Amino acid sequence: MITIYENVDALGSAVAELFLEKACLAVAERGRFTVSLAGGQTPQRIYEMLAKPPYSHQIPWEGIHIYWGDERYVPADDIRSNQLMARKAFLDHVPIPQEQIYPIVCNSTPEQAAKEYEEVIASTFAEAEPQFDFIFLGLGSDGHTASLFPNTSVLREKKHWTGHVYLPELDSHRVTLTAPLINQARTIAFLVTGDSKAQIVREVLEGPQDHLRLPSQMIAPENGELFWFLDQGASSLLSANKK
Repeated sequence: MITIYENVDALGSAVAELFLEKACLAVAERGRFTVSLAGGQTPQRIYEMLAKPPYSHQIPWEGIHIYWGDERYVPADDIRSNQLMARKAFLDHVPIPQEQIYPIVCNSTPEQAAKEYEEVIASTFAEAEPQFDFIFLGLGSDGHTASLFPNTSVLREKKHWTGHVYLPELDSHRVTLTAPLINQARTIAFLVTGDSKAQIVREVLEGPQDHLRLPSQMIAPENGELFWFLDQGASSLLSANKK
């Protein structure tokens, strides 16, 4: 489903309402709500909204379990850390039990961190094939999402739920969930804003399928819902039938 909003605030309210709805439903039906967070400015704004009224008074925080879709391989207190951003914008302000927050720990090697995070996921999901209730995703100007970057080996991963990647142009090691795990989710929400993303939004949503060049095209949940939340700028180059 593709939905276009007038501005970021309207988009944020819609995402927050969906999050609230899915959280209440999951906790009522299954006793917990498993969430994978994304980095980036637009997700940060959503997190800040969730941490304030009216949402902060309605979300069943005691049943929320927090994971990350990807992480730069940096210390937890590094300004580049997705964990640090999420804690400052969101997690430090809501009463989620600390033992229900599962960051990607970067204190060994990227390879080991990915392996350990897969073990964390395996140990905290009862089912043999973990199914997140809600996954936040962003979209990079190169078509990447999470840390699934174009033409990287992790795109070919079929067996493991996590992987690692080195981006020489950024001199950056990353740990990421893999597409097979993401696609098992019940709800996936892409959050994309700004004129600068209009071209890549059109390529991903309307262009030919080219998963190696446009990894975001790999996201197609098997039995779940896929939402694209776009503002006017990000959607400006889509054809009329998409609007």
